[in-house]
Amino acid sequence: MLKLPHPTFADDGYELRPGVLPKGPLTLTDRPADECQAIFDKFIDENWRKTAREPLNMMPHPYLVPGATYNNMWDWDCYFTACALPDEALPYSVGSCLNLLEAPSNAEGCPSKKASVEGEYEYTQHPYPLRAQFTAQMIRRTGDDTPFRPLWGRMVEACAWFEKATRDDEGFFRWLTQGGIDNDPSIYGQDPGTCAGADLASFHVREYRAMSWLARRWGEKDIYAEKAREVAEMLQKYYYDGRYSFFFNILRPQNPIISRQAITWVTRLPFRNCTGFFPLWAKAASQEQAAALRDVIMDETEFLCDGGVRTHSKADIDIYCNDFSGNPSNWQGPIWGLAAAVTIYGLANYGFVEEAREIGRRIVRLYASDILANGVMHEYYDAETSQPVIKPGFMNWNCLMYHLDYNLEHGLNPMEWE
Repeated sequence: MLKLPHPTFADDGYELRPGVLPKGPLTLTDRPADECQAIFDKFIDENWRKTAREPLNMMPHPYLVPGATYNNMWDWDCYFTACALPDEALPYSVGSCLNLLEAPSNAEGCPSKKASVEGEYEYTQHPYPLRAQFTAQMIRRTGDDTPFRPLWGRMVEACAWFEKATRDDEGFFRWLTQGGIDNDPSIYGQDPGTCAGADLASFHVREYRAMSWLARRWGEKDIYAEKAREVAEMLQKYYYDGRYSFFFNILRPQNPIISRQAITWVTRLPFRNCTGFFPLWAKAASQEQAAALRDVIMDETEFLCDGGVRTHSKADIDIYCNDFSGNPSNWQGPIWGLAAAVTIYGLANYGFVEEAREIGRRIVRLYASDILANGVMHEYYDAETSQPVIKPGFMNWNCLMYHLDYNLEHGLNPMEWE
């Protein structure tokens, strides 16, 4: 029988570029959890400014970048970083949100996902539905609606574009291009528009919730609470498979060959990637589904590892790997700060605080070990060895571990506005 090779990545010359390969090896520290948290928090306090940039070209407001070799402004990167950073960084957090809201849409009405290092907006990739939740979060942080209230219409327009351009007749939101999880096997190499992502649907649940919150706050008609409920129900009914206790992405072929039989089923794509954790983060799962998924996450043969959580199940042996890659970035196994944060706060949403703390202690220890050994964090880490793989100096959503232990103890979530 023909067996496909294990995932491999082409030599893309990254080893010739400074600032890409790991700064050095590390050994996981045996320092107490509270000391690791203190090391991490102090590092963020002293280094967050490395992610800050001043207004440039089409971007009239200061903004945030991921760090390391990255100097672009991406929508979800600056959103998660803005949620995490201390109050001192608020001018850059608020500015990032305003830059996204004020950016012109393209001729088709598509919002911009990214601004280049020259400060020019780009429209070639599928943007994330997060403008309203970004706004709600910044209002919660600052207590000031003033800069955002005139931009309500831009948020309405963005929602309308997603519904028209990316949602099919059955209500599934589809990725039009590669998603932010670069090599998610449900999307990478597949035909555009054929994957309905559990992560994407989760973002839409949160975006509709934020639109509802803003509409009620600003006296606008709230048509969004019901939309949030509908997408959450779809996640529970169609994306979740009880046989595997997991939320899967769904195949949505655009030109099905049909005859007299109507298609009344969904085809779940059998890849257990961290995209399946996002419904917990969006509070879109049922309590029973969350409990079952919790058991999968905490299984060391699947996701739990010494440095936090894997981005892909170790049991998916034809997919799982921790190899170096920068284009695409590898989310088929390595430890990423975003996947950890979504999982930690997602579990806490359903009362699984001790499990959230256990994952949090592991990844904070990993970051503290890197800071002690190398004076930096990296973009992602090998889930089997806990060694850094790529991009020393990366900050971005790693910052979501800031004050993590305190947040979990007090029921706080830096990504929530309510």
